[in-house]
Amino acid sequence: MSKHVFAGLVAVVAVAAAVTAGVVLTQQPAVEDWFDSNAVQGQFEGKSKEEIQAALNEEVAKGMMNISIAAVITFPDGASEGEARIENIAANPMDQKVAITLKDSEETVYESGAIAPDQHIQNIKLSRDLEPGEYAAVATFTGYDRETHKKTGQAAAEITLRVEG
Repeated sequence: MSKHVFAGLVAVVAVAAAVTAGVVLTQQPAVEDWFDSNAVQGQFEGKSKEEIQAALNEEVAKGMMNISIAAVITFPDGASEGEARIENIAANPMDQKVAITLKDSEETVYESGAIAPDQHIQNIKLSRDLEPGEYAAVATFTGYDRETHKKTGQAAAEITLRVEG
């Protein structure tokens, strides 16, 4: 056999081997090979539907945050206090801070410190004297972990600031 014929056969075998390896390596595993053969449909055996629901409810409650603030906060004038009725209800699992921002300018006109569950702030004073009128605003409540003080989430409510005179 000549050198050229032998080299040609080696090249053909090498190409065939490379194609076969490429096909084998790029194939997706069969569905029956993907899932664990010991996996069983459904929840752990022995758990009642009530136990499963209670565990799910507990997880949802950990991430929920109730917010409470007056829909309209009235100020006798822009430099006086207004009754905001900001409350972190006892059932909340986190501390809260509240920021009030004017919708049109996005200017923050009030920021609270942390409010623990079962605490409230009755009256607030704005950070600047607003002219008389009504202002559309957003009260943003930010939740914080009670131990680490890391942010856990936010919720917001649209409110109105009314400055009388």
